[in-house]
Formats: sequence, structure tokens, C-alpha cells
Amino acid sequence: MAEDPAALRRFTLNQDGKLVSLDGHKPDEDCKFLRNILASAHLNMMLGSAFSIGVVPTLEMRESWFCAVESKISGCQDEAVWSDALRMLKAEYFRSVMLPLDGADPTDGQIAAIKAFLGLVRDRGTATIPKRINLFTTNYDPLIERSLENVLVSYNDGFVGREHPVFDSSAYSRLQYEQSLFMEYTSQVVTANVMKPHGSLTWRRTENVVEYSSSDETLKACLDGCYGVIDLPVLDDVRELVRHECDDSGLAQLEDAASALSPADTALLARFGDRYDSTLCIVNPTKRKFEETLLERSYYDLLRIYANELDRNNALLLVFGFSFADEHIRDLTVRAAKSNPKLIILISCFSTLAARDFERYFKGRKNVILLVPEDGECLGLDIFAKGLAWLSR
Repeated sequence: MAEDPAALRRFTLNQDGKLVSLDGHKPDEDCKFLRNILASAHLNMMLGSAFSIGVVPTLEMRESWFCAVESKISGCQDEAVWSDALRMLKAEYFRSVMLPLDGADPTDGQIAAIKAFLGLVRDRGTATIPKRINLFTTNYDPLIERSLENVLVSYNDGFVGREHPVFDSSAYSRLQYEQSLFMEYTSQVVTANVMKPHGSLTWRRTENVVEYSSSDETLKACLDGCYGVIDLPVLDDVRELVRHECDDSGLAQLEDAASALSPADTALLARFGDRYDSTLCIVNPTKRKFEETLLERSYYDLLRIYANELDRNNALLLVFGFSFADEHIRDLTVRAAKSNPKLIILISCFSTLAARDFERYFKGRKNVILLVPEDGECLGLDIFAKGLAWLSR
């Protein structure tokens, strides 16, 4: 059978994280090829929601609900009812996805993965390629940062200052060095840049800047004066709805629930909605990403850095748990794959079935390689981390 010219190359990892095959090549050659890339490339990672599994619930079908309700608000006469419905969605999203992060620690698997990521740059002996890894993520949670702190590695989250740190994307261009006391010998310190285009629970709005706040304090601030919102029984009904794709029947149920709210519950949701919008600096799960220019500016600053990194000579992008559902990020990545032949993109696929969307997005790109499990198996964070640790030996 003739080879499909549009098909992407596939590396197969077994459950021990070892490379067992590449279409048309011997595994030994594949290992040498990958090890050379990992040792010499400008290293970037795109981490999606699968990195946080075990601590943070998945988004499920919430984006379809947010999009549908926002369109109802702008296109119907019952704006008040649908505004209440949107606040109900935000309250359920906050309770189910964000609140579990209050005091949450990263799992052993997440910490082990971060160690494996850092191992790719730790032993680099050349000064021409920095000992730096760029960790891009659309996740709001602080699990990457907490994992880095757990392994005592310096990281840069874009904030400048100590008492009142403010976000400044130019901070990501900095490298760190350590110097011996007597010989004045300097060596580069392993550094991780943590970049969050969708914002973070550690970001807080303050006038015209983004200030740093611990995620626990941010969550508490959202509930200031409206703690009872998370105990509203109607949120249980909303929780059941967002497990499924939004449709007309579900929207009718949501509209009925919003219409049946008592005046007290309506007022409580309104107070929470105000706190949610004025406190959180995140991109909501909706196609209309921005409510104001502050977050929009940060989003495009970070996307500009992302695009520039992919445009570098000898750049590498490792992707885990990210579906490329964000159209801006997907378009930038596809464009970079087409325009920069020196860019290599390795995409981890949870299953062979999950590879289909990536085949469609990056059709025919020879510099895009899929990491897939053996038939009938899954490629989770633990296998991905084992594979990187094995290849970086």
C-alpha cells in the first residue's frame, strides 16, 4: 500500500516510556534522532488540562454552554434571565473547577513530570543554547508553579517586584547565573518560564496592571460578601447540565432554573458575578475571550512570545494534554510548522484515536511528529514523563 503523503510521522511509546517504533525506521535510529533534538533545541512545552488531572476537574462541555448563553444575552429580549443563567454557569464553574484548588498540592506524578522536563536542559554544556525551558499553558491553576517550588527550581512567572509584584512580559527574556565566591566562575542556572495566555488564579486586577496574588487569596476574594453562593441548590442542577453538550432542551432547562430564582438568590448571584468579574484575571471558556483590554493585552503579549519562540532556528515544541481547541494558538502553531522547517513539534496523544484531530490540523507537515501509545493502551502524563527521562539519559 502506498504511503499517505498527508499522514504525520508517529513514534510509538510502550508503557515503560521506551520508544518501540517509528513508521519506516529502526528504533535505535529514532532514539538517536530524538536525543539530538532534545539536547540541542530551544525547548518549549505546551501543557493542557490533562497535566492537571487528579487535582482539577476537566472542562467537560462548559464552553458550549458559555457560548450559547452569551449569544442569548446579546440576541433576545429576556436579557435579565439569561444574565442570571450566565452567573449560574460562572458560579458552578467556580465551585467545581476552581475552588478545589484552595490549598491543593501537585500530585507525585506532576512533580515527577516537571523533574523530567527540567532534566532535558539541566546537563546542557553549551553556552549557545540556554538552560531554559518555556512552559506555556492555558491552565489557570498554579500546579506547575507549585511543582517547580517542590523541586526547588527557580522559575519566572512574569512578575516583577517583591512587595507588590506586577506582571511584565519582558521579564521572560531574563536568564539567571550563579557565581563562585572566590574564582568568580559563572554558570547558568536552570530556569523555567511559566507563561499563561489564558491568565491565572495568581493574577489579580488592580487598576491598569495585573498584580500577583496567591491563588488561595484570589479564591477567597471572589467569595467576599457572597459565600452562600456555592451552597445554592440550583448549582447542582447546572452541574448535571454541563456534563453534556449544550442543546435546545438543556438551554430550556437552564432558562427555567434562572426564571425560578428567588429575589434573594438572584441578588446573591449578582454580587458573586460582580466579584468574579472584578477579581479574576482569566479567559473564560467561551469564544469571546475578552471583556476588557488589560487581559487582551497580556494574552497577545504571551502569544507574541509563543510565536517568536516557534520561529527560532532549531526550536522544539513538546505538547502534552493540549487539544489545540484555542483557535489563535492553533493557527500560530500551524503557521509556524509551515514556515519554519527547523521547527520540530512532538505531540503526545492519549490514544491512537486521539491522534486524528492532530492529523487534520497538521496535515502533511513533516516536522510534526505524534507520540502515540501501543494499540489498546493510553499515553498519560506518567508515560510521557518516563519517555522524556529515558531519552534525556
